[in-house]
Amino acid sequence: MTAPLVAILDDEPQIRLMLSEALQEAGFRTATYARATEFEAALQSTTPDVCLVDLGLPDRDGLALVHRLALESGAAIIIISGRAQVQDRVTGLELGADDYIIKPFDPAEVVAR
Repeated sequence: MTAPLVAILDDEPQIRLMLSEALQEAGFRTATYARATEFEAALQSTTPDVCLVDLGLPDRDGLALVHRLALESGAAIIIISGRAQVQDRVTGLELGADDYIIKPFDPAEVVAR
């Protein structure tokens, strides 16, 4: 059986690397993206099982992307963001995210979720 694929979308290289390493050590496959346009292009040929999405993207509104993913992808969606206000978390969950993790975080928490 093939390990689940986790797509990581975050514009911070160190966060992408940290998450990718932690998830691979836990037995997941990973694909990382710095920009929403790269991620959306990859979705044409790749179907991730889980999407980790940062809301503060340089080229697209993260919340709009989460909503689109929820409607079209069928993947589990976990927002990882520095936006810690209750309203941000509620909005993200209402738009279709399955979970919301606030930065800074421990990679073990992401793996567990």
